[in-house]
Amino acid sequence: MAELKAVIFHDRDGTRYYRCPRCGMLFRTSKDYTRHVNRAHGHLFRK
Repeated sequence: MAELKAVIFHDRDGTRYYRCPRCGMLFRTSKDYTRHVNRAHGHLFRK
């Protein structure tokens, strides 16, 4: 199974953000990022 690793970066306040490498959407929590990947890009991982 493939994996879609988030691009993690911090802004100047130290807040952690997750960016989807496939479409570029930004998320504040890893839970929101995971939900996005499963819904929007899940077809890449299913047979």
